[in-house]
Amino acid sequence: MNAARIGVLVLAIVAAGLAALLARGLVSSDKDQPVKQVVEEPTAEVLVAVNNLDVGQRVSTSDLRWQRWPETSLNPAYVTRAQKPTAIEEFADAVIRTAMLSGEPVTMEKLVTLSGAGFMSALIEPGMRAAAITITPETSAGGFILPNDRVDVVDVEKGQTILRNIRVLAIDQRFNEKAGEQVAVGRTATLELTPSQVELVSVAQADGQLSLSLRSMGDRDLAGTEDQVKEAGGSVVKIVRYGTTQSVRVK
Repeated sequence: MNAARIGVLVLAIVAAGLAALLARGLVSSDKDQPVKQVVEEPTAEVLVAVNNLDVGQRVSTSDLRWQRWPETSLNPAYVTRAQKPTAIEEFADAVIRTAMLSGEPVTMEKLVTLSGAGFMSALIEPGMRAAAITITPETSAGGFILPNDRVDVVDVEKGQTILRNIRVLAIDQRFNEKAGEQVAVGRTATLELTPSQVELVSVAQADGQLSLSLRSMGDRDLAGTEDQVKEAGGSVVKIVRYGTTQSVRVK
């Protein structure tokens, strides 16, 4: 074998050895590389609304469900399964106090149970009062006025609107109408009023008949204010005569 062939053979052997070392290094580096592990964020089960829930709506067990919620964004006001495992059953037949959207977490402030004390007072906005007036189909838009509607209060005797855009809290003892339920004609309508409006309505109802005029759902004006009370019929004063107190409207 001549020197040239021996040189080529040596080069081939050296090249093969280098290739083997390189391949081993690559395999070794792949094995030594750490594997990334996915760490799940701690979660808790939170009670949420299944569908959109309106003010005054009665809750059923199908309206609520448990949903995983990141513990880092967990509000202490949320109802969790760990704290209240039977919350869905306990809140059945409760009434929505504050409207909720689908998927929104439930809090104790957003609903009130019928068995709880102060049920009606929980539905009234701070500073407001609940006052009932007598109604008939003729004085309540044919009986089509429902809880949470907005109405104008009209003094039938004087043919004058005394209050505008007043919220109806209840018709008789109904606080919400279920979808598809037939309208039942009520005998009393409970309205959400300011203290001065309560006096005005009481005096007007004692003097004669009141009528409710149904407003459009798209009408978003603010409810009747103290200024509207004065414009509609002046102020209401109380007169004590021979030990008897009487409320009188004066201009």
